[in-house]
Amino acid sequence: MGMSKKDINWINLVKALCIIFVFLRHCEYYFGERLGWIDGLYLTIYVNAFFFVSGYLLFWKQLSEPKISENGKQYLSGSGRLLMMNVIYRIIIPSIIFSALEFFPSCIIQGRSVDIGFALYKTIGGGTYWFTSALVVAELILLMLFCTRRRNIWFYAVVCVALGVIGVAIVKLGILQNGIWAWRQGLIALIFLAMGGLYWRYEKQTDKLMRWWCILPLLIAYVIMVIGLSEYNNPLISTLTIQPLGFMTSAMACILLVWWCKKLPKVKFLTFIGQNSLGFYFLSGALPITFSMVAHKVMIGSNVGMMLGIWFACLVVAYVSVVIINKWLPWLWDLRKIAAKG
Repeated sequence: MGMSKKDINWINLVKALCIIFVFLRHCEYYFGERLGWIDGLYLTIYVNAFFFVSGYLLFWKQLSEPKISENGKQYLSGSGRLLMMNVIYRIIIPSIIFSALEFFPSCIIQGRSVDIGFALYKTIGGGTYWFTSALVVAELILLMLFCTRRRNIWFYAVVCVALGVIGVAIVKLGILQNGIWAWRQGLIALIFLAMGGLYWRYEKQTDKLMRWWCILPLLIAYVIMVIGLSEYNNPLISTLTIQPLGFMTSAMACILLVWWCKKLPKVKFLTFIGQNSLGFYFLSGALPITFSMVAHKVMIGSNVGMMLGIWFACLVVAYVSVVIINKWLPWLWDLRKIAAKG
């Protein structure tokens, strides 16, 4: 593969569609209107596919040549160190910055008293953005596994699944309930990162199977399990309520989504959203909360149409905001840009 991850159209499309679904989910929640059975179809995808793609990219970058040929010492001072720095500067620090910017306005809007302990948890403790917190935990665990310099993808897959099962067991047993940096969600998310890694390793073989005679039965089975077995099909890592069928349907949804996105042409505004998905994610809570509260104050009643209007408005404002930040405050996404500019 000679192209960079930002040039892969299907990856940008998957991330863009997922972040659009994240905004939809948050608008539904804060505005108080639901789409019924449609929710079940996208809830299997909207966050889990992010972890899937993250796994694809991580395994691609860390296990491909020439990086996989590095010994342990070379990896720790080279590719491994770069991965650690990217986690710190591109995920952890932006998460803390946006959490701090959002904290006080959020408390005011929601009428919550300011508590020091709660403030530390929501900012430094990674409590505002569970997804990026879980992603940090998962990526750091993978970093430690990559230090073994093993080439066999199944070593990583087995360890990730084992850790994910341990995470589920911890939740079921009700032990170790501290939520700092969403570490339990991070353990569970490793299963989806491993799925992404396996897809990367067997991408050509998998894509050869993705013909109508395989896609159609898979799609039918997916719809039946999501709609017909909804009581047993919770796919949510965020609330730690994911069920075995939720893992299965999410895996199917990821494969179907990737197959579909590989068929689609490049769309400029979706490419932009995909390339800046974390920036959109950082705005996916504050904007729906604010817009929903304003709407309830100025509108009489509520319905699904109003909620969809708020969803569209949030996406437009988020798009404009990310464009402005990219142009004038790009260091918000990565503080290293300040030194590079200097």
